[in-house]
Amino acid sequence: MSVRRKEQVSRGLTWNMGSRNRPVSVAGAGGFWGDQVMAPVDLLENADVDYITMDYLAEVTMSIMHKQKNRDPTAGWATDIFEWLEAGGLNLLRNKNTKLVTNAGGANPNSCAEAILGLACALGWTDCQIAIVVGDDIHSRIGDLCSDGLICDKKEKPVEDNMVDDLISANAYLGAGPISRALERGADIVLTGRVADASLIVGCMLHADEWAKKAEALNLPLCSAIDDWAPEEVANPLDVIAGWTLAGHLIECGAQVTGGNADGWAEIEDLVNLGYPIAEIESDGTCVITKPEGSGGAVTRGNVAEQMIYEIGDPGAYKTPDIVLDFRQVTLDEVGENRVRACGAIGKPRPKQLKVSSCYSDGWFAAGTLLIPGPNAIAKANATDQILQGRLSHLENITIQSELMGTGITMPKGSTTITQYGNLKEGEGGVCGSQTMELPEVLIRWSAKSQNRKDIEVFAKSIAPLVLTGPGGVSGYAARPRPRAQLRFLPLLVEREIVEASVQIPMLRTLRTALTERRPDLEARVFNRLQKIAERERKGLTKRIANRVIKGLEKPVEKAGGK
Repeated sequence: MSVRRKEQVSRGLTWNMGSRNRPVSVAGAGGFWGDQVMAPVDLLENADVDYITMDYLAEVTMSIMHKQKNRDPTAGWATDIFEWLEAGGLNLLRNKNTKLVTNAGGANPNSCAEAILGLACALGWTDCQIAIVVGDDIHSRIGDLCSDGLICDKKEKPVEDNMVDDLISANAYLGAGPISRALERGADIVLTGRVADASLIVGCMLHADEWAKKAEALNLPLCSAIDDWAPEEVANPLDVIAGWTLAGHLIECGAQVTGGNADGWAEIEDLVNLGYPIAEIESDGTCVITKPEGSGGAVTRGNVAEQMIYEIGDPGAYKTPDIVLDFRQVTLDEVGENRVRACGAIGKPRPKQLKVSSCYSDGWFAAGTLLIPGPNAIAKANATDQILQGRLSHLENITIQSELMGTGITMPKGSTTITQYGNLKEGEGGVCGSQTMELPEVLIRWSAKSQNRKDIEVFAKSIAPLVLTGPGGVSGYAARPRPRAQLRFLPLLVEREIVEASVQIPMLRTLRTALTERRPDLEARVFNRLQKIAERERKGLTKRIANRVIKGLEKPVEKAGGK
């Protein structure tokens, strides 16, 4: 028992956990930004769940979102979420009373919330509450943190000053506490920036099992260890959190646990309609992984085991902001068709530091191709490569790599022929023989890197001219390659005490709702008349004015402050 929990017991601060007669169902409807956009809609239509979670963020995704935000202050979030919410997802969440918890906020949770609030208004969900979890972005403080020795690399060595200057993003991995507090305060949708993947699910469980309720009642800070939030009847809160974290880890990558990307993919039925996972989670930390009935894929012991060890370096010490998880005693049992029970996770106290996902700018790069057809294709490709390299030899700081590709085969540089194996005709090497042949065409691909953008621009302009200034028969050039900034991922560690998470809940209000609250009679006297004008009038000035007024009345114009 922790010191804080001992103090609570001695002071008589006990808490009775809310009882429930069924497991909490949490769905994982997405594993990265780029996953199937409509998967959450399909899941909500075919299953009843308490919470739906979506993980949109990979390490480099945050840097991409920060670049977008720098170009456009309203960008920097996973826009896919708006697409499926607009296509029926928001109404399904409302009608089924399902809470949505996702890190789609990325580098700009505020703009993400504003867009979804506007959509909720348009669809008539005027009391929709969206919570924003912020505090993960520490980029503006990174210089001071380095100077004070509060941040280091993964080997706990100080970060070099010149590296700090090149950082374009730095986001600490937050835990489950802020998510659960947002849900406890009535949020229908929780949007976060960078939180640990499994913490999305742990946050749901802290709310469902009323740990968050106790924490708020006792005024426990968001930064406190969540095992201190446990009701007194929970004998081993660290192990419970470990089990919830395991459940989160199993569904955080979406359909990967239901057969996607599986080693035994050839034996899995109906990958076309692959179902996304549902974790049925108990108060003691055990869970059953399943999927919507009738969906494709398969929840098997093997598929669940593959996901369990996915991205795990040390199975005895998987570090998250909330817990250090030990997988080594976990057992997986098939307890029904497409149902696998996981239990036995062991929890250890949380790490002293938080991981920071950061990226820095490392110059510029571009890639381009040329198609080399006809006889002597390989010889012509090698000559074309030498010509390009020669014309750019004056650029001292550029690195150019080339490779030859043809008929599905990538060839080592310098090769002139390939060997074909298989069922050849008699006289061509035998049934299981081989023959040497020259490729009928070759695609040559160049990639270039330099710290100087102008070098890359010169490279990009040098490919197309080879069609008329190189060997005969060269053709098939693509569009001029565009120079792109080269990003490098840099994992860091920061003292958790300096990361201050907070929860904000913007409240949706429109001019129409504000006016009708003061004068209910205005709905019939004014708003309904405007609606009739907009519907019945022929095209003209009157109709346009009525539509413009209605649009203004429905537009969100006021947001209450944060909590």
